[in-house]
Amino acid sequence: MSHPIMLAAAKHLTTAEERRKTAREAAFRTWGPRSITAASKYARTLLGDAAVTLDWEVLGLLSFEEHLQAFASLDTTGGQHLELYYTDQGGTERISLRVSCVSCPSQHVHEVTSLEQLGQLLSQTPAWQDISPRDGGNL
Repeated sequence: MSHPIMLAAAKHLTTAEERRKTAREAAFRTWGPRSITAASKYARTLLGDAAVTLDWEVLGLLSFEEHLQAFASLDTTGGQHLELYYTDQGGTERISLRVSCVSCPSQHVHEVTSLEQLGQLLSQTPAWQDISPRDGGNL
């Protein structure tokens, strides 16, 4: 007959594994909404009130317990697609601007640190001619 400590250890392990499984399943179900909520909140902090107009979407699924991520499409103009990417990995939040070529594999990613800096990044894209508050679209 098995020693009682062996039975207690097996029962404890089984109970702990069930708790972890339930926690992983709950995290999986809430990962998308948590990613979008975090992206919206951080974007508003970093970029101001205009950020509430961003339509964040869930971007894939990585390690859903620790890595939140979402993206918001901004525009496609002049053969370039512009998107904001939000990531929170281990408590470090970032927003990046991704500029990708529509008809080629080229892409550039730049970290966004403020609304002014986002403007500077956008001034280097074809979209600037449409959004510049100055005549002619040049800085």
